[in-house]
Amino acid sequence: MEVPTLKAESRADLGSKYARKLRNQGRLPGIIYGHGETPEPFSVSAHDVQMEIRHGTRLVALDLDGSTQQYLIKEIQYDHLDRDPIHIDLARVDLNERVRVKVGVELRGTPAGISEGGILDQLQDSFEIECIVTDIPATLHPSVAHLNVGDSLLVKDIELPSGVTAVTDGEEKIAMVHVLATKKDAEEATDEEPGPSEPERIGRVAETPEDKKESK
Repeated sequence: MEVPTLKAESRADLGSKYARKLRNQGRLPGIIYGHGETPEPFSVSAHDVQMEIRHGTRLVALDLDGSTQQYLIKEIQYDHLDRDPIHIDLARVDLNERVRVKVGVELRGTPAGISEGGILDQLQDSFEIECIVTDIPATLHPSVAHLNVGDSLLVKDIELPSGVTAVTDGEEKIAMVHVLATKKDAEEATDEEPGPSEPERIGRVAETPEDKKESK
């Protein structure tokens, strides 16, 4: 597994004002933490990070202060539009330890049920796995070509690389093929007999207009 190297710079100034200044310069503020060591603030090229995100990279080498070490991308925070990254968290790891991370899912193929009027609905775009740091897959690409109308792709149906196990419940649905409700179905639902009105509370009799007059 080839680990990309990012050129980073230490940063002493903290706070939202300085972080905003860095982002205006095309830099992404971040912090390294973990293994009981002191957190290390740094900055890195926002463009370089975005390129690695697109490739599903989870492990990066950081060239910082003349030393290069590998870290796990633990979390990336995005702006209010959920478009551009505004902060990155890296975790120190032992390359031989097992970690739990979420891995992305990109579906492949056209479901058989599409020809029967079905539509494919992807319910989750990632799920949690556990493996050695160096074995983290970038993205999983399960096929949905075999799905007919009413069929689902479950976590347990997805073939994982050797040494990788699913943490998410195997019965969790990743995708399913179903049909949209037709106009006739909607009309039938409207024509159904309405349910009962809200029941009266036991021990309390509803007042009539005459009762209210007499109580005045």
